Amino acid sequence: MICGLRPRPVSGDGSDPLLPRRPGRGWRSGIAGLVAAAALSGAAASAVADELDFGIGQAVFERLWVAAPTATQAADGLGPLYNARSCAACHPQAGRGHPPAGRDPQDFGVGFALRLNDDPVYGRQIQALGTPGQVPEGRPTVKWRDEKVPFPDGSVTVLRRPTWGVADLGYGALAGAAALSPRVAPPVRGLGLLERVPEDAILAQEDPDDRDGDGISGRANRTAAGALGRFGWKAANPTLSYQDAEAFSLDIGMSTPHFPAAWADCTAAQDACRGAPHGDSPQFEGLEIPSSMLALVDGYLRDLPPGGGLEAPKAKGAELFDAAGCAACHRPSFTTAGDAAAPHLSKRTIFPYTDLLVHDMGDALADGVAAGLASGREWRTAPLWGMNRLAGEDGRLALLHDGRARSVAEAILWHGGEAEGARRAFVALSRAERQRLIRFVLSL
Repeated sequence: MICGLRPRPVSGDGSDPLLPRRPGRGWRSGIAGLVAAAALSGAAASAVADELDFGIGQAVFERLWVAAPTATQAADGLGPLYNARSCAACHPQAGRGHPPAGRDPQDFGVGFALRLNDDPVYGRQIQALGTPGQVPEGRPTVKWRDEKVPFPDGSVTVLRRPTWGVADLGYGALAGAAALSPRVAPPVRGLGLLERVPEDAILAQEDPDDRDGDGISGRANRTAAGALGRFGWKAANPTLSYQDAEAFSLDIGMSTPHFPAAWADCTAAQDACRGAPHGDSPQFEGLEIPSSMLALVDGYLRDLPPGGGLEAPKAKGAELFDAAGCAACHRPSFTTAGDAAAPHLSKRTIFPYTDLLVHDMGDALADGVAAGLASGREWRTAPLWGMNRLAGEDGRLALLHDGRARSVAEAILWHGGEAEGARRAFVALSRAERQRLIRFVLSL
């Protein structure tokens, strides 16, 4: 395993340094790259090593993990209960997942999972798959109901309201107070830049008591230890490393330095899972994903460009976006903190269109599952950069935390709570104005 190399892509071809050149994949190409790097010196050797780390991190992100034990210990440790065999399975092309359509019992969606409020038997999340000999926890189900939303100009948008459930429960009934929180995997681009947004810039936007009377009372989420959260649907994770480690644990069932249990989310009530073979090894710090391997995945994701948001948007419609109140939460820009160790991420003005705070989004989007300080009604403002990659798919999208919104218009119409004013302002626009606002969002 290659470890201890700091990801710091350097581009010598005039392209954005957030777009490092890809080395050949695989461990053999990695070793060859190190041999080549040894013949270089200074910045050139560092650039080759950084590109090598990026490529290895990508290979780990895309790796299909298998159940233990195997002869290749670097690839085993899946489960025993899990939702996906790789990171890329949930984030195809580093993008978002989608929920099940609700027609095929074997359709579990892509990058889709049902979170729980710490069920005593099922833990924090329903794992729909199991390694040989293991009983999966259950199968996610959904029923969609269409609801028409009319506009004053006579046009209509159809929303689909989901009712979530779990079929084929493998370990008895859920606890009586169980709440199901459906989640689709979000895009994973631009995370290194969001990680470097200064904490004081985030906290400066807080207004938990709505002292300015604008109806927006966003607040920062924090962990039990008091660290500022910024990653995840409820901003419950403080760092990219912690976010990645949680995904390895809950979705793939693998242990990391942050979540060292080899059985991951299996509870004491699931004896077969806890007693099954695991992939933890002494040479891997007694873990399945040791710190060196986790750092490679972190580095790969940290250096993935956002797909947009590296310059101010040029499309018309920004004035409508602002006038409707959307920019009160979807803050257009930040400047990242200085970091000599990561100059390509340092002191950059970025346009992610998020405030990284959590907001009460109303009853329709409430899930009943708290995370850190965030209640069951609160969600982090989703970054909008990278929407330009989806412009041709509007109407076939999977927006919001559970993927219910198939278009930008649907996503806006589901907004409530603190965003109720923005939703009403959008409804009051003329058809041409709504389309201009939507095109602006799809340009970000």
